[in-house]
Amino acid sequence: MTTEIKHLTNSKQTVRNLHQMIVKTFWDTYRGTSADHNIADYLEQNYSLEQVKKQLQQPNCAFYFILVNGKIGGYMKLNFDEAQTENYQGKSLEVEKLYVLPAFKRQGLGTKLLDFAEETAVKRDEDYMWLGVWSENEKAKAFYQEIGFHQETTHTFELGDDPQTDLVFVKKLK
Repeated sequence: MTTEIKHLTNSKQTVRNLHQMIVKTFWDTYRGTSADHNIADYLEQNYSLEQVKKQLQQPNCAFYFILVNGKIGGYMKLNFDEAQTENYQGKSLEVEKLYVLPAFKRQGLGTKLLDFAEETAVKRDEDYMWLGVWSENEKAKAFYQEIGFHQETTHTFELGDDPQTDLVFVKKLK
């Protein structure tokens, strides 16, 4: 199995592929945890084709696909500086999104993406990496703890009209 992490640029095809990946992985992950209209509203407000295009143009956001034998296996979104969804203490990098398609789970892709994120943070001389994890996602919480993250606080994630509690997980880099 060969893997490659590919930085995404703002081309028409990339916008379409990323939009499809975001919608598919979000539905796969959260269907049944909230009313369908909440998920649909969230995706339309935050990840419509136009929103994806705008996010790809932001200088302090970066999207990546992880390719497995040339096929898209998942994606990650990193936020730097003022693009982060919250101000975290010190110099930090936010992993805002990290999703792997079901067919590619349990192959180490999440670890590879987070290793890449950590390398990026170290190159940028960041003190921390952080991310939000839905409080009900036991597998994700265990995964992040296993690779050196710890819970520091919580924040509210607005999923349509259904506020969700996210746990803020942090990994100290220095």
